[in-house]
Amino acid sequence: MGVSVGIDLGTTFSAVAYINPKTKHPEIIPNGEGSRITPSVIQFLDGEMIFGSEAEEAMAAGEPDCVATFKREMGNDDPYCYIDGVPYTSEQLSGFLLRHLKEEAEAALGDTIKDAVITVPAYFYSREREATINAAKAAGLKVKKIIDEPNAAAMAYGLEHWRENARILVYDLGGGTFDITLVVMGKDGQLSTVATRGNHKLGGRDWDARIEDILLERFEADTGLDLHEDSEAYAIVRGLSEGVKKQLSAMSTMRVAASFPGFGKSTVPISRQEFESGTSDLLEQTGALCQAVLDEAGLSTKDVTDVLLVGGSTRMPQVPAYLQKMFGKRPIAHVNPDEAVALGAAIQSSKETETYTSLSVQVIDGKKKTDMGSVGLGVRTAVKPAKKLSGVGVMTLRETTAHAMGVVAINDEGDRYYNEIIIPANHPRPVRAAKRFRFYTHPRSDNELDLYVLQGDSENPVDCQIPHKYVVSGIRHVKRGEIAGTVIRVQYSYDANGVIHIQARQEDDTKDLPVRQEPVPESTYRFGRPVASGEVTDGVGFLQAGERRDVVHKYKAVNFSNAEWIRFDRITYHPSGAEFNEPSVHVVANDEKIEFHGYNVSAMDEGVTYTIDGNDDFDIECEINTSTIQPHPGGHLYISLGIISANLTQDGGSIFLDGACVKTVGPRFTLRMSLTDGGKYEVYVNDVLAGSKTVSAADSIDVVFGFTHESHCCSILSHAYISDIKMLQSSGGSDEDESSETDTWDD
Repeated sequence: MGVSVGIDLGTTFSAVAYINPKTKHPEIIPNGEGSRITPSVIQFLDGEMIFGSEAEEAMAAGEPDCVATFKREMGNDDPYCYIDGVPYTSEQLSGFLLRHLKEEAEAALGDTIKDAVITVPAYFYSREREATINAAKAAGLKVKKIIDEPNAAAMAYGLEHWRENARILVYDLGGGTFDITLVVMGKDGQLSTVATRGNHKLGGRDWDARIEDILLERFEADTGLDLHEDSEAYAIVRGLSEGVKKQLSAMSTMRVAASFPGFGKSTVPISRQEFESGTSDLLEQTGALCQAVLDEAGLSTKDVTDVLLVGGSTRMPQVPAYLQKMFGKRPIAHVNPDEAVALGAAIQSSKETETYTSLSVQVIDGKKKTDMGSVGLGVRTAVKPAKKLSGVGVMTLRETTAHAMGVVAINDEGDRYYNEIIIPANHPRPVRAAKRFRFYTHPRSDNELDLYVLQGDSENPVDCQIPHKYVVSGIRHVKRGEIAGTVIRVQYSYDANGVIHIQARQEDDTKDLPVRQEPVPESTYRFGRPVASGEVTDGVGFLQAGERRDVVHKYKAVNFSNAEWIRFDRITYHPSGAEFNEPSVHVVANDEKIEFHGYNVSAMDEGVTYTIDGNDDFDIECEINTSTIQPHPGGHLYISLGIISANLTQDGGSIFLDGACVKTVGPRFTLRMSLTDGGKYEVYVNDVLAGSKTVSAADSIDVVFGFTHESHCCSILSHAYISDIKMLQSSGGSDEDESSETDTWDD
């Protein structure tokens, strides 16, 4: 049948546990050496990989090709190390370690592993969580769930010490990461996460590094050697640091000895007092994160029932002493800090996947926050005495989102980018939220929508993480004139693993549009600068004009009643009298057509002008019929958009691009002119591209419809019109239904 297990994939040590079918309790599965934990170290030796204590000892001895602490770089696609010239990422190294853990656990159990719950730091972003899942798949493991390490430890603690209404602050300081999580113990084994903070690059290794600095300085003073420039000597000192840290936890002073090539043995002193003094800033960083969690939950230190210590680095005496001073009570250590996470993961391995919860938010000081009332932070209730739960079956866990999920948006003034929060931090997960907005399609484009999703609370997008660039494709073109654009519904989700998912649907379709992930461009620093001309937002995602060759720009419809058309009249001579009785209005522009009139015309140079930003995106299409033009010879209809122009008589005429004729037309045709990408001009005649050119766009460009007649007497009717005009212009503004909330849907 196979066994479900829980795996603590730690920075310094890893462990595997399962629910013993006889006792119905979680138990650690010993590795091939009979040990309950496995060092997270790999040694590459003669084409093979060595794991466990042997690899750890080799690294401590300064042997080459040993790698550790690679978990800190999970989600980073850059190589973590090179072995014999071959690059390895953290994800690959984690996959090697997970395969080793799987094989040893299967050997100990005499059975196969069917699936696994794997733990990660609570403050891991979506990319790190995705990388962990990928590493597990590469190791041949089916991932049942990714669970946060503090929550796993709280489950292991709660099984034996359940205290209804207790507010437990789980302080998890491991070898390479730190998490602080507030959990509430509810009725009948219901464990709910309230808030979490962390730093996945802060842990015991940073304390080790401070010891290295002290030892290097003293060994250099004693030997006269430059140990920083000697890789072999540096490795020797580095190999001593963790052992010195552990010994200083049991004694106040000690002497450290090491032998260096070219010198021999050297012995230097070190004390706990100077070690703690040299690492006090690291401890204060954890304290600041503790306070941030309490602030998020709206609690004080007095509201915390207890602080639970998790992680091997909490064995340092300075940790409980610091927390006792901060909270006024001695932290509890009722769990084995090296095993509790794996045991809790084993408990979770017996559970089914949670259902999605409804979004529960409130707006405080203009910012979207999680409604803490939804996670059990109401009126204070007395904590009931501790008891053992009847078994793992009664326990349930509801985790929260460590990071807010937002999108890059542009403010109402259109001058800066900001992080528009969709799902706030510390919201119960899994959770979905959806928005609908109007998207204007293009008949000659792939109609793709770019979405830049953020993780983080900062209003400034560059201070947040962008896990991926998401591209929605397959959007159907909606013909102009039938409806102003099309409605796109985008659904943003945190699944049970804390991984982001993006889905999109068009109109009321029941089938999702294709969504793909693309690498995040290196140029995201622009989101921290003022908005450049030509960049537009849709309120739920971000579109960059000109970013791809076939990028879809977001347009809004413009007609003659809401656009600021300016009528011009450049007639210099108006004769009077019966023969030259010109009308007071020569040009009429409405929502459907532009008409030009001239009766008994002597001279005429009139029309309408609409000025656009040269870096804006503009598209205009119209039906032309010049057969109605009846001027005396010398009159013509003219149209222009920057370097595109048309000169037409009753028989048709020519279309010009930058002064060169690109098309000769008859009296009836469809004309479309566009300006995109800050200077790319295109002209289409009867839906066929007649010419295109890219030039530096001016600060402003006039769109002109006009009629010219030479200055001589003419007593016949002059009349021309342009009909069925359709215009689209890029817009940073919002339509009435844009960015509005909408119903979510199942996968």
